[in-house]
Amino acid sequence: MLENYFPQVAKTQEEATKLNQRLLAVQAALEIAKASVSASTTHSGSKTLYDLDNVTKKIEALADAIQDALETDD
Repeated sequence: MLENYFPQVAKTQEEATKLNQRLLAVQAALEIAKASVSASTTHSGSKTLYDLDNVTKKIEALADAIQDALETDD
C-alpha cells in the first residue's frame, strides 16, 4: 500500500532506504499479528477484540525487533 510513497517524500536516497526498511518491518509485524488474531482457540468473539487491542499496543515493538534482527554490523 505504501511501497511507492517513501521515495517521493524522502529528501535523500538514504532516507528513502531507511523508510522502506521500516515499512518492510512493519509489514512483517502486521503479517505476524494477522496470523495471531486469526488463529483458532477455544475462546470466541471476545478473543478477536482482545487480540486486536493487544496487537495495536505491541505492533511498534514487534516491528522494532524485526528491524533490529535484520540490521547487520558491517
